[in-house]
Amino acid sequence: MKILKIISEKFGQNNYIVSVGESSILIDGSAYVSQVEENLKLCDGDKINAIFLTHCHFDHIQELDNLIKKYMCPVYIHKSGKSSLYNENENMSIMDVPMKIKTKKGIKTFKDGDEIQIGDILVKCYNTAGHTADSSCFLIDNNLFTGDTVFKVGVGRFDLFSGDEQQLKISLRRIKDELSEGVETIYPGHGSNCSKEELDYNIGHYLGE
Repeated sequence: MKILKIISEKFGQNNYIVSVGESSILIDGSAYVSQVEENLKLCDGDKINAIFLTHCHFDHIQELDNLIKKYMCPVYIHKSGKSSLYNENENMSIMDVPMKIKTKKGIKTFKDGDEIQIGDILVKCYNTAGHTADSSCFLIDNNLFTGDTVFKVGVGRFDLFSGDEQQLKISLRRIKDELSEGVETIYPGHGSNCSKEELDYNIGHYLGE
């Protein structure tokens, strides 16, 4: 398995290519097509077979239409976030340049606990609401992709549309005690990767433990 990080030039948001054999997926959609193309040269396959969104915020979806046009692949988002892709007030692009995703076809939804097989890659999807209602983590083998739910240092803000502090605390506890069991590396939506030990310390500190 190869995991390649692509940092969005505008917002410093982390996108990840996960590649196994000739199968590749992209986690989040703010990387330019040119960045994805360059990184795919390091993989066995030459295309993205699916895109998984950790949540609907504009800094994670700004290049989504272009990526779909290039790769003609399905996009997966938690069921509570699909409508926000098409609403600039809910995807928070009103904070920058208002935008809506134009693509309608191929946008698929998942629910908590769904397992989605993309070629040789099995993606386990978990809704970890708090930063947004649709915030989700993806478990692939012993790697956990946490989006903006939790970072190496700090957690996602909860004062924007559909954010909820109490729900975030519930999600953080679930990540620490359940979802990250056996995980070696955590890949957040911003900042550096971290270990299970660093994740536990960060969450414990936030929860006052």
